[in-house]
Amino acid sequence: MVLQGAGDLVGLTIGAPGRRLLSMIETMDVPFGLERSVKLGSGEVNEDRFLAILHKTSLGADPAARLAWFASRLNMPDAMLDVLAAGIGRADIVQFGYEGGAAGVFKVYLEYPADVRAARLSETPRAEPVLVHLAVKWRPDRPGDAAVSRYVWPSDVQGAAALDARLAAPPPGFGGLPSAAAARALIERARRRCEPDQVFFLEVAEEGSPRRSFDVNLYAAELYVREVEPPVRQLADAYGIARPAIDELLMRLGPASLGHISGGLGRSGQDFATLYFGVTGRKGTGREQA
Repeated sequence: MVLQGAGDLVGLTIGAPGRRLLSMIETMDVPFGLERSVKLGSGEVNEDRFLAILHKTSLGADPAARLAWFASRLNMPDAMLDVLAAGIGRADIVQFGYEGGAAGVFKVYLEYPADVRAARLSETPRAEPVLVHLAVKWRPDRPGDAAVSRYVWPSDVQGAAALDARLAAPPPGFGGLPSAAAARALIERARRRCEPDQVFFLEVAEEGSPRRSFDVNLYAAELYVREVEPPVRQLADAYGIARPAIDELLMRLGPASLGHISGGLGRSGQDFATLYFGVTGRKGTGREQA
């Protein structure tokens, strides 16, 4: 499937497992946002990725039952469904994701924006990070590899200087990683377009995994991919990605709006970087596609 709708990124394909998940979302016949992304890693470019973003009310009167419906069709482990059922009550947003490549992974994120708003508006400093996303991720063919990820807003990392310091610092910072260097370059460009507090930073940890990563939301800066080519090319060089491959990718994605960048150490312990692109609005069809 090559998405061709208004605002979609022509040429970014979705493989069969992702098409199945997207088709299941479309059967609900509700509006949703579609966010595409490209993951760069050691010698690889993975475009078979997306997030479908829905308000919890779109799941119907019993959101937990709707999540169970997805779980039964996507071979989600019972333990992961239990995590979602326990966390869905306070959530406002639900995101369904797929990442193809060497091993296809399904993902479900619960998002708690009300908690973040309250924390950011509070005059009392918080000692603990604020949970923004609670996510479960699993491979249908290897349910034993399923994991829970927590995306948190570290309230002590506020302002451009603190954010730059966290990305540049040694562990538990991200200094020395190509993904962090790219993120710092993108943040510097974003600061020319938006207020410092509009650049939103998250840290990510995964249970039972060496993953230690970050996510930087840059939507407020309204950047286009063509404006950040130099840091992306530096990333590609650091990862050993062939020049023709990155040239072709940037030619296609140049007009796309840049949403956010994630990076850090993945499950394998290797550095990665993912570029996310502007969310486009879509509407379900009310029927499952072949």
